[in-house]
Amino acid sequence: MFMRASRSTDAALPLRGYFLSVGGALLCLLWVTSWVLPAQLPSRFAEPDPARPPIRIHSDVKGPERVVIDTNQSPPTLSDKEIFVAHTALAGD
Repeated sequence: MFMRASRSTDAALPLRGYFLSVGGALLCLLWVTSWVLPAQLPSRFAEPDPARPPIRIHSDVKGPERVVIDTNQSPPTLSDKEIFVAHTALAGD
C-alpha cells in the first residue's frame, strides 16, 4: 500500500524532478562560470568625467495640478428629489 501511494505521487508530479535536476545543473554552471571567468572590468562611464557636464532636462511645460482626495469625509448623500428624478428618467427609457 505504501509503494502504491509513492508511485502515484511521483507520477502526478513529473516536473518536480525535472526542475530540481535542471535547476541544480544551471546553478552549478553559474558557480563554475563565476569561479572560472575573470571579474568584469569597470566601465569607462562608471567614473565621472569633468569634460562632460551632467545632463539636465528642463521643460517649460507644467504638468496638471495634483489631485487630493480626502477620504476622511463621508460621501455626499442624494436627496429624495434627486433619487426620484433619476428613477423617472430611467423608467422613461
